[in-house]
Amino acid sequence: MKNILAVTGIGLVLVVLVVSPFFIKVRVDCKSQYGDCPSEILTELNSVNGKSLFSARNQIKKILKSDFLVSNFSYQFKLPDLIQVDLIVKKPVFALKSTLSSQIALVDKDGVILEVADNSTLPTAIVSLALPKVGQKVDSNTFFALALVGGIFQMYQIDTGEVQNDTLLVELPGQIRVILPLEDADSQLLLGSLRLIYSTVEGGTNKNLYKEIDMRYKNPVLR
Repeated sequence: MKNILAVTGIGLVLVVLVVSPFFIKVRVDCKSQYGDCPSEILTELNSVNGKSLFSARNQIKKILKSDFLVSNFSYQFKLPDLIQVDLIVKKPVFALKSTLSSQIALVDKDGVILEVADNSTLPTAIVSLALPKVGQKVDSNTFFALALVGGIFQMYQIDTGEVQNDTLLVELPGQIRVILPLEDADSQLLLGSLRLIYSTVEGGTNKNLYKEIDMRYKNPVLR
């Protein structure tokens, strides 16, 4: 008799485990590495509230896999009715400003536009073209310019450069204008060469002799 009851009890537990995902109505809580989840992601996840555990898990995966802001995610069911979602969201590292607009596009490390803002303290490249839309990637020349501006910011805390044709123009301390190529170039080599040349110009006896460093040539030109 005891064996029969034990088997019956195990059977009931298994049935509950199998069918419960179809009947438990859940709610979603979302956190990112910065605290709260981005509002646009949270809005989408809130549409899952009140659905069954089975349906909610499938929808959560679909939402997060298709969202370009999400770098990685995990979720966990917590009794009695909570799905805890944890996100790693992409963050902007550059800014792109167009002379045709007052808004600024915030760009991640891969060149994808994450959002549009009114201002930014990130290293910024100024272009004369219309800004790409959120979710789109910048073109290769623009991305190269952003990488150069980011490197110059790390070296000299100059946070802005302007793209003109196939070059990037930057004003360094001491009113030294730098012209950098955006095609057929290596960013690390350019930045390393610029550091060496600029330190030589600023540290030499003829400190005020040169006002421009042109890096477009194999042998950079000082003017």
